[in-house]
Amino acid sequence: MEDTELAQEIRAIKHEFMAFRNGIVSDTLRKAGMDCYKVIFGLNLPQLGEIARRHSNTKELAEALWSDRGVRESRLLATYLYPHDSIDIDSAMAMMNDVQTREEADILCFRLLRKLPFARDLLTRHADNSPLPQYSKTALARNLE
Repeated sequence: MEDTELAQEIRAIKHEFMAFRNGIVSDTLRKAGMDCYKVIFGLNLPQLGEIARRHSNTKELAEALWSDRGVRESRLLATYLYPHDSIDIDSAMAMMNDVQTREEADILCFRLLRKLPFARDLLTRHADNSPLPQYSKTALARNLE
C-alpha cells in the first residue's frame, strides 16, 4: 500500500470515527481513567467491527493504526485489521508489551493473538514486567482456555 493510499484510508477511518462519535461514552471512559489517550471517540465494538469490514486488512494499515497511541479507536481497530498470516511472534509480543489499557489487552488477545498458530508460545515468552503486559498474558491465557 502506497503512503498516499495509506494516508487516505486512515483519513477515511478517522471520518468514520467522527460519524460514530458518542460523547457520553467518551466522557465516561475518560472519567474511568483512560487518560492515556488524547482522543476517545466513544465507539463500541460492533461499530468498530462495522468500520473494519469496510477497510483493507493489511499489515501496513494495522501497524499505522496501532502506532496511533493517542486515539483509543485506532488502537482497537488495528486488532481487527491485522492479517493473522502477516504477524510474527516478535511483533505479537511487542504488541502485548505495548498495551496501554486493560481494554486494549482484552481486545488484542480476543481479536488477534488467540487466533495465531503460535499463541500458546506467547505465554512462555518474557513479557515486560509492568502490570499491563502481564495482564495481557493473563487475558491471552483466558482466551485460549
